[in-house]
Amino acid sequence: MTDISEKEKTIYNNHLVATRKAKGEPFRIRRDFSKLEAEKLEILQRLSKFFDEYPHINQEDFFMAPYETYDDDYHALDYYTTGKAVSCYSRYMKKLDMDNPDSDQSISRLKEGLKFIFRFCKERGLTFSDYMVYSEESLPCFVDHLKKHKINFYTLHALTFSTPKIESKILEFVIPDFFLTFQKTKNNFFHSKLMREFSKEAKEALTEKLKSC
Repeated sequence: MTDISEKEKTIYNNHLVATRKAKGEPFRIRRDFSKLEAEKLEILQRLSKFFDEYPHINQEDFFMAPYETYDDDYHALDYYTTGKAVSCYSRYMKKLDMDNPDSDQSISRLKEGLKFIFRFCKERGLTFSDYMVYSEESLPCFVDHLKKHKINFYTLHALTFSTPKIESKILEFVIPDFFLTFQKTKNNFFHSKLMREFSKEAKEALTEKLKSC
């Protein structure tokens, strides 16, 4: 019996799902790992340590990144232990930041971002206005949330977020090209149809929910 943890099984299946989705093929998660090759187990253990070290990395996005970036047919597990995979993930996440605001994926990410901020505010007794300047360390929390992809720039625009009054050198160091991305996504947001309308309704509804919490 292969000595594999539940976390490593999840990583294996997340990779499996990504490869199938990339080809538009149906998938079935693997449940029997008794015959898993020792080489693959070693790779899964390395990936498990990697995700432990960088818990903000979304595994689904990480495994999908090369398929959305390159034209290659398949990326084996060992590819994801390389620096190339990490760089590809970073480029992919930047691409998502600039994606068409009215796409299904952008709307879905906006919903998740707003839900995250709602829960964050509810736990701390904050309003959305409070959130924009709320800090638990040296920088406002939204900076850490952006960096860890808990939210994106469109989430900030949905809350009518103004340009933050933080020293530009510091902000650009933490999030490279922050101000350029902020302005471009702001323009995209205000020229959108679906996202802008959805954001207005969602913000109003969540604001009322916060008041009753």
